[in-house]
Amino acid sequence: MKKAVALGTTVIMLFLLSAALAYAEAQVGIKPGDWVRCELTTSGTPSEDTPQWVKVECLSVTGTTATLKMTMHMSSGVEQNEIGTLDVASGEGNATFQALIPANSKTGDTIQIVGYGSVTIAGEKTGTYAGASRTAVYASFSQGEMQFNCCWDKQTGILVETTLTQGSTSATFKATSTNIWQASSNPLTLPNLSIELLSICISVALAIAIVAAAVILTRHKRS
Repeated sequence: MKKAVALGTTVIMLFLLSAALAYAEAQVGIKPGDWVRCELTTSGTPSEDTPQWVKVECLSVTGTTATLKMTMHMSSGVEQNEIGTLDVASGEGNATFQALIPANSKTGDTIQIVGYGSVTIAGEKTGTYAGASRTAVYASFSQGEMQFNCCWDKQTGILVETTLTQGSTSATFKATSTNIWQASSNPLTLPNLSIELLSICISVALAIAIVAAAVILTRHKRS
C-alpha cells in the first residue's frame, strides 16, 4: 500500500514538473511599448462599417502573461479600444483574439488559443511584414462558421497576418507597420540597359565632356 502511494505521488510530481517546465519554456517575445499595426483587405461583400486597421500595443508583461491594448479603426472614423490580458502558455485571458503566441514557436508545437483550445503549428514561411522579410509560423482553426488562418512572427510571437473566412466573404489583416523591427531599405538600383544603348549613353556623355572642355579652354585663352 505504501509503495502504491509513493508511486502515485512520484507520478503526480513528475507530471507537475513537466507541466512547469512546459510553462517555463513559453516566453513572451515583446516588451512594453512594442506595437504592430495590421491593415485590412476584404473580398466578397463586407458590412457597411468595417475595420480599416487594428493596432496591438503591449502595455506590460508579467511572466508569460502580456497586457495588450487593441485599437480598431472603423471605416466610419470611429475607434474602438480594448485592453485585455493573454497568457501565451495557457491561452487564458480576456483578450478577444490571439494577438500573441510564445516566442520562437516552431512547426509541430502546440499553442493555446484563447477561447478555443489547443492548436498545432502547421508550418513556417517567409514573407514581407511591416516592410521587412520575416519568418512566420502559421496555424488554422475554426469557430462555428468562421475559419481562421493565422501567421505569427516566429521570433517575437506577435500576430502579423490573419485571414477570416465565412461563406463567400473573407477579410485579411496584415502587418504594415511596427516599432519592433526596422523596415528594410532598398538599395539604389540602376535601370537595365542593353549593351548598345549603354554604349550610346557613354559616347554621348564623353562628347558632352569634350565639348564642355573645349569651351572652357577657348574662354581661358581669350581671357
